[in-house]
Amino acid sequence: MPRSSTRRPSARPSRRPLTALVAAFAVASLALTGCAAGASGSGSGSGSADSAAAAARVALEAVSPATGSLTGGAEVTVSGSGFDGDSPVAAVRFGTEAAPSFAVVDDRTLTAVTPASVDFAVAAVPVTVTLEDGSEVVLDGGFGYEVQTPVDSQMNYAFTYWKDYNLAEWGQFPDNDCGNFVNQAMLARGWVQDENWYSEYATTGDYSYSWIRGNQMDAYYASRPDTTRLEITQRDQVKIGDVVMFDWDPQNDNGVDHTMIVSKVTPNLDGTIAIKMVGHTLDAQYRDLDTAITVEKPGGTAHFWSIA
Repeated sequence: MPRSSTRRPSARPSRRPLTALVAAFAVASLALTGCAAGASGSGSGSGSADSAAAAARVALEAVSPATGSLTGGAEVTVSGSGFDGDSPVAAVRFGTEAAPSFAVVDDRTLTAVTPASVDFAVAAVPVTVTLEDGSEVVLDGGFGYEVQTPVDSQMNYAFTYWKDYNLAEWGQFPDNDCGNFVNQAMLARGWVQDENWYSEYATTGDYSYSWIRGNQMDAYYASRPDTTRLEITQRDQVKIGDVVMFDWDPQNDNGVDHTMIVSKVTPNLDGTIAIKMVGHTLDAQYRDLDTAITVEKPGGTAHFWSIA
């Protein structure tokens, strides 16, 4: 990322009905399997029959609210029946992603916290309840992910153009497109260009250095009232949509070399926090921060801009 404005700004402001699907196991088939096993002297198969019977008593009817943010984190209520039966609920999934937490309220109600949509995509996904015996009940299209917040808009944009660049609108800075990409995503989030931060590169070739150069971009972010600087030791405060500023060689005191957007924050079992990032130049959706500053660029460091 180059390091040091030109002038003119370019103002660029930038249910499905739910159908219940009751998953029931083929009890007759399982019973036949049990009979065959009994005939061969290996068992009666009554455990499988019990499992099927337990699954048949569980049903999913609706999720409320039925839509939510791409970034997840909302508590929803799943209604149905059999949640407090012989085989307890072991997990809840939205599409392919596990709910970070859930709780059975009573036999007809459970609550769950939604995970982020896969790659921050707008989609209707099935809601799946898994029982401890391994059986599953599915509500097809039970939950719809949609753009509801500024961060949703930012991340949906980033995951749309992390690889297929938006060249017609923004162009590409060869070998140094990281700031260009991050700032496009900030416009999608709701930021507005001004005389100190703008780009007309794809049309007139004009842009401010704060759009593409590390130190100037860092200074612009520092000047905004809706940003807070966090050091790498404060990563427990970092969230999806925050901006990462890298210094690959801090011993040279030459400032910011690269920038990306936080795309995933995961608490590890050992108490540490793993941070993944989306960005350009080294095109990535989930680049690992620690790998970047230890394996790819040994001795590097980073700080964050937390966006209100």
